[in-house]
Amino acid sequence: MRIRIPTKGWFCLTLAIPCIIGAWTNPSAARSNPVADESAGGPMESAGNLLPNPSFEEKAGGEICGWKRRAWSGEENGRWTVDSPGRTGSRCLSISSERGTDAAWTAVVTVKPNSFYRLSGWIRTKDLRGAVGALLNIQNLQQVRTPSVTGTRDWTRVATVFRSGEAGELEINCLFGGWGQSTGQAWYDDVCLEPIPDPGREEPWAEIRLDPDAPAVSYSPMLFGGFIEHFHRQIYGGLFEPGSPLSDEKGFRRDVIEAMKELKLSIVRWPGGCFASGYHWKDGIGNNRKPVYDMVWGVEDSNTFGTAEFIEWCRRVGCEPYICTNAGNGTPEEMRDWVEYCNGTAGPFARMRAADQSNVPYSVRFWSIGNENWGGHEIGARTPKEWGPLVLRSAEMMRTVDPGLRLLAAATPERDWTLPLLKAAGHQLQYVAIHGYWLPCWSENLTPDYLSCIMESEGPETTITRVIALLEEAGYRGRIKIAFDEWNLRGWHHPGFPRTKPSDRRDPAVIALIANRDKNDIASQYTMADALFSASFLNACLRHAEDVGMANIAPIVNTRGPLFVHPKGVVKRTTFHVLAMYANELKGKVGKLDLEAAPLAHGDRVIPVVDAVATMDDSQNWAIALVNRHPSKEVACTVNLTGAKLEGPCDATILAGDSPDAFNDTEHPDRVVPYHKQLTFRNGIVLLAPHSLTVVQVPVKQ
Repeated sequence: MRIRIPTKGWFCLTLAIPCIIGAWTNPSAARSNPVADESAGGPMESAGNLLPNPSFEEKAGGEICGWKRRAWSGEENGRWTVDSPGRTGSRCLSISSERGTDAAWTAVVTVKPNSFYRLSGWIRTKDLRGAVGALLNIQNLQQVRTPSVTGTRDWTRVATVFRSGEAGELEINCLFGGWGQSTGQAWYDDVCLEPIPDPGREEPWAEIRLDPDAPAVSYSPMLFGGFIEHFHRQIYGGLFEPGSPLSDEKGFRRDVIEAMKELKLSIVRWPGGCFASGYHWKDGIGNNRKPVYDMVWGVEDSNTFGTAEFIEWCRRVGCEPYICTNAGNGTPEEMRDWVEYCNGTAGPFARMRAADQSNVPYSVRFWSIGNENWGGHEIGARTPKEWGPLVLRSAEMMRTVDPGLRLLAAATPERDWTLPLLKAAGHQLQYVAIHGYWLPCWSENLTPDYLSCIMESEGPETTITRVIALLEEAGYRGRIKIAFDEWNLRGWHHPGFPRTKPSDRRDPAVIALIANRDKNDIASQYTMADALFSASFLNACLRHAEDVGMANIAPIVNTRGPLFVHPKGVVKRTTFHVLAMYANELKGKVGKLDLEAAPLAHGDRVIPVVDAVATMDDSQNWAIALVNRHPSKEVACTVNLTGAKLEGPCDATILAGDSPDAFNDTEHPDRVVPYHKQLTFRNGIVLLAPHSLTVVQVPVKQ
């Protein structure tokens, strides 16, 4: 395959599995520059390249000029070599290790503070496993890193665009391992650090190339899942409100059920969350239930919504029930008994279910062992050394009742937690459960502006790739998938909580803290930033469909959820419409999509102005989700299919709003709603509205 080498700094995203993010040139500029063509065979060196000896051709005293060896761990296991030939010239640099190392070739360069730069280069790998893999990063700007290359890959270009901030000097690493140790070998060549223009002065653009001949990947509908917890008004006064004229005979809100059906909600996790670490399931069954004080959230739970109600609600919605067990002050035996109550055909707890509710087993397939037991905020927080054995014992006991369970366990993107878990209990798991909230609003109800929010949009992809690296390192990639079973842009607001010990319910300070949770209901928080972040989150999951098997927005009702429920009805927040568009408008497989896009900058952060994912069906009809992140400008987006530019009309569904800060509330529930429009491609170009999500249907005839 021939590709164009960039002469200016932009973003490129290859939306395939695996994905490579880079910084490429404006396509028209590249096509007009024959020197920039890889077929020319020359080294990737720019007149603006600040790196010394970027193609590693110069040596002095047996050493590569301008570069030095460096290691953070496993130095004794690493080999730094100069190999021949290089990608373009006679030399390249290499790092290898059989036992594991975290190392780099490093160069130091002087830069201008608060200026924009592109870091790029070429990496080749052989049997590279563990940690992050091979990439380029900046030692003193840790947030700046290219995507990694792992496994066995031919020369692959990686790149990123960034702002230097206060730094006047940068340490550039050709990195091997990274935040952990890798094994195998990596080669590096033709690296480049060069200044680029201020993105704010450029007109935004994007170019997309679809490849119908590349393998497509089926994705799980469980990416469109939800989560519900006994917190604030998510359950009581949310999906469950006996006595309301809007509820059915069981107390379930009919309008909520209909809204969940519109989302094609696939799976819902319950009863928490932090609540699960203090919840004892026997309190919520039978006909003689008593209220119980919940020390996690400092309120009393009536227990009128328990296991039977949750299962019944899921059946009415048409989604899979997913139960999170108590690994806090609960026991493996309690988990096993709950499985028997739900799924058993014999035994005391199966008989209890038959007497209380149903002779027919509930057949709950998905069960999580614990919730965030890695954190000190959680009842029953564990150390990594304790966690793996507890998960193993719990899984073994649960499987004695039902060997066919699909089991998850609380995990993180951190090696120190997840690798010991996988070593001890990985053979019992089908998923690792990861949580992500990118605005930490727990104590302070943060309300940053649109651009500050939208700059978080690349965070989910970073987390996913880190967890994939851990699965790879542990040898479980392909056998264990990622479940992002709590995710949202905004963390829930609950100052002073959760707690691991009881609080005085009469204390005015406690009462005031609990009342502060009402700030989650402020409608103006849930703008187009939330919508487009959610679209980017789903795009990242779809791009990694081979590794991500479940995602549950947290929650689905009230708090930060897509559906706001009040006594007189519901309001579909901006995020609701994104979830509905993805669930209803996309095709069943993720296709290969290459995206080049201009950067969007805010402060010291830079992301691509457009994000996209392409889906297709077996007849090669396409549905392309396009996210224009720019707050005020249209983006001229070019779409190419099999080498030809799209021409003519295509049906589209668009979610925008009259402002990037637009939101829906009880007075204006339809201020932001999707609309259908026929978009016309001229010479392959279509204009994407500012701050918008557009799903374009491209029929096979194109």
